[in-house]
Amino acid sequence: MPNLVLVAVVLVTTSFGFSVGITWAFLSGLVANLLIPEPLGSIPLALLLVAALVSGGDRVLGRLVWAYPILAAFAGSIVADLVSLAALSLVGNGSLGTTVPLQLILSAAVLNAAITGLLLVPMRLVILRYRPEEKPAW
Repeated sequence: MPNLVLVAVVLVTTSFGFSVGITWAFLSGLVANLLIPEPLGSIPLALLLVAALVSGGDRVLGRLVWAYPILAAFAGSIVADLVSLAALSLVGNGSLGTTVPLQLILSAAVLNAAITGLLLVPMRLVILRYRPEEKPAW
């Protein structure tokens, strides 16, 4: 299943930076956590880790302007799924078992990376159209 909130966090973090990315991750994670029956705080935690991972990787792979967001969405999807599974296993009643559904995690990561690739060009066009000409000096 695609995680559109994760895709948005990756695109916002790669486009606007760390501080905007973690703000987006926390607020959208809280809203998603209120709508989805998962342990409280697990989605914001996963998205904050993804935003930190994306921002840290941007310093190393930031020159891959068109490929990096897709790679970041792939890696971030895997991290978010593993954090969600860990939170469910800690809080749950042990009904999840001990196996990690690796095939589902990888297929979700590929799907999230594909969605990020499809939304990358429209996102960049919107940024070019509506961004301010200069940043304030303060």
